[in-house]
Amino acid sequence: MLFRKVGICVLFALGFAMLVPVAADAQKIELRSAKIYIRETPPQWDKAMELLETALEKDPGNNDAHYLLGLIHYYQGNFDLMFHNWKAVTFDDLDRQDKSRYRDTLTSMIRRNYETATRNYEQGVFAEAAVYYSRSVDATSMLQDMLRSTGKNDDAKTADELDPAKQQGYLYWGYAALAAEDYEDAGMALETLLESDPNKFEAWDGLVNVYFNTQNWDKVITASDKVIGLSEEVDLNAFLIMRNAYFAQADTAGVISSYERAIAAFPEEKSLYRDVSSIHVTRSNLGMAIEVLERGHAALPEDIDLLSYLGTHYYNKALSDRDAGNSEAALSAFQGSVDSMNKLLVLQPNNIEAYDVLGDAYIGLASIETDEAKKMELFTKGEAYQKKKLELITSGDGM
Repeated sequence: MLFRKVGICVLFALGFAMLVPVAADAQKIELRSAKIYIRETPPQWDKAMELLETALEKDPGNNDAHYLLGLIHYYQGNFDLMFHNWKAVTFDDLDRQDKSRYRDTLTSMIRRNYETATRNYEQGVFAEAAVYYSRSVDATSMLQDMLRSTGKNDDAKTADELDPAKQQGYLYWGYAALAAEDYEDAGMALETLLESDPNKFEAWDGLVNVYFNTQNWDKVITASDKVIGLSEEVDLNAFLIMRNAYFAQADTAGVISSYERAIAAFPEEKSLYRDVSSIHVTRSNLGMAIEVLERGHAALPEDIDLLSYLGTHYYNKALSDRDAGNSEAALSAFQGSVDSMNKLLVLQPNNIEAYDVLGDAYIGLASIETDEAKKMELFTKGEAYQKKKLELITSGDGM
């Protein structure tokens, strides 16, 4: 009985060993048949694919089957499936002819997809352009992987030389997707580009728009800051977009900081002084509002609007200081209002607001004056300015 059991085991082992070559031979037949179907005119793609898929069911890692199936997908325009199969291909295990076709196919894909993408972009067909740019980039990455896998210095050098074109492809892909309002795809492409070139200005500039449209305010701030730092000629909008991001986060300190950076870069932009001073006013910080407007006046000494804001804020601060019992600060602020409005009248002699504020400012000075004679003098002067204001209004000569 012992010898009979051993004999049966030996026969089973021999039978299993005989099946392996049979399975391998069957795969070879499937691959040869698939190649025949591919070479026919016209090619019988469906029959070839059926054979190759059967071969992969039996041997999921079959190199030739993945290669041929990917090639069929390429000819049929199913490029995602092509990339899927060719990623499983070991290039060195292909024969010389297939290696050449593999390399030539990818090279052709890179060129043709890039050219098609560019035409679509120029014609304003942005969604299509993004698809073609992405395909060109994917083909470039696959070709680079193949070249680097050979271990040859010349191939590695060629792979490295493809990097600039691939980075440009990522950039155009990102901008095409952005124009098509595909913010997810745009962000992915531009962020991938930054992995190889962290200081790529155009990528950060595009990401500002991506993040702004997706309301990712922290990233808007980061990207805007990078754009400002990398710009040769910074755009005012970069500061204003950053300001808007801080506004969205209710971060007033960040808003003010954005304005101050903008003022440093654009000292003659009146709206910056006006806007940031208004923020200080809403925070009941008239002193800071006046300080900003004084800087604006120094940069733009003949700007009527800034002088008007300045005189008004000085007057309001004076009232606040007076009501708080700080006569010394009130005196200084009333005088600041008078000085500002007198400068305004030099530039615009019939300015109604200037006469109005001047009249109030002198009456305010009278209210804190302790000398009765001086008090009356100031009060009379204030009334004269108020009278002049009414004359300008009734005559129509005022501005």
